Amino acid sequence: MVTTEERSKNLEVENAQLLQRWLDKMNEEADKMNEATKFYESFLEQARSVGQIIRKSGGQWVMHPANKGGEQDKPLSTIVLPSQVFKRISAHDGEIHCIQAASTGKYFATGGSDKKVKVFSPNSGQLLQTLTGALQTITSISFSPNDDLILGSSTDNATRIWSLGNGRIKHTLTGHIGKVYAAKFCSGANRVVSGSHDRTLKVWDLQKAYCIRTIFTFSSCNDLCLMDSDGQTIVSGHFDNNIRLWDARTGNGIKQLTGLHTGQITSVSMSPEQRAIIAVLIGRELATDGIVHIWNAQSGLLEKAVAGHKSSICGVAWNPTGNFLYSADKNRTICLWETAVGQS
Repeated sequence: MVTTEERSKNLEVENAQLLQRWLDKMNEEADKMNEATKFYESFLEQARSVGQIIRKSGGQWVMHPANKGGEQDKPLSTIVLPSQVFKRISAHDGEIHCIQAASTGKYFATGGSDKKVKVFSPNSGQLLQTLTGALQTITSISFSPNDDLILGSSTDNATRIWSLGNGRIKHTLTGHIGKVYAAKFCSGANRVVSGSHDRTLKVWDLQKAYCIRTIFTFSSCNDLCLMDSDGQTIVSGHFDNNIRLWDARTGNGIKQLTGLHTGQITSVSMSPEQRAIIAVLIGRELATDGIVHIWNAQSGLLEKAVAGHKSSICGVAWNPTGNFLYSADKNRTICLWETAVGQS
């Protein structure tokens, strides 16, 4: 028969074990946060070397050159956040899945379940081209740096590249055995990197027109972006909730960010000047209430929420000039939001 004293000792041992497990868990979480903090701080250090900072003044975003040699900061441009939609477009025959602004601001484009990529005028929203050839849904689009080419990844396991000069397919990149969820131009317009449900990234040489490297990622890749303009470092977001960094030259993993989110990573993007990685998680809709939310990337505070859609928003894109914001929803509607840009 177990005595009261023995039960008391057993409880003390169990409590000590529970406390130790709790401490181990807290230490593990702290290590994860420290890793993320160090990783983010490295980007801040890069931002200092770039010599440009972003500040908020009077409800407006103001970009400044960093103060050097005691010179007073001078704003480069001011972007007023959008307040209302000035034009709505219904262009696709099915759900819209992605929207992207051109590198130089000359176009913006959308892709959808109707297997088409549509290219629009950045100011008026006039339809300029409809690009066909995909066999299934377009999942992502990307413009080449000089905007003479556009690519579209697809759930038909391929990525296609069209010439915007004649609207014809220039390359069809096949080799993935699963849906291709994301693709980006890198090294100018000479290479493309793609990410797939088949748990691989592939690097394509467009001059040779074939895959030069396959990277095994351990989990389905939902999205990817490039950490540098040369495309030497790839950032991928995954179904297993992790963000991974890869050396495109060797295919080796550089870093894995784990435990930052409890849901799958559905979108990743580099901020300007490669300061930080922005990740979207869990849901594929950016806003289920049809409202565009704009946050301060430095403070994390909500700056503005503007209504314009009647269904879930699937994507947003800001024109590089800062003059326009584009958004698209699952109900085939594209909204053009006008902003005011002033030079000082």
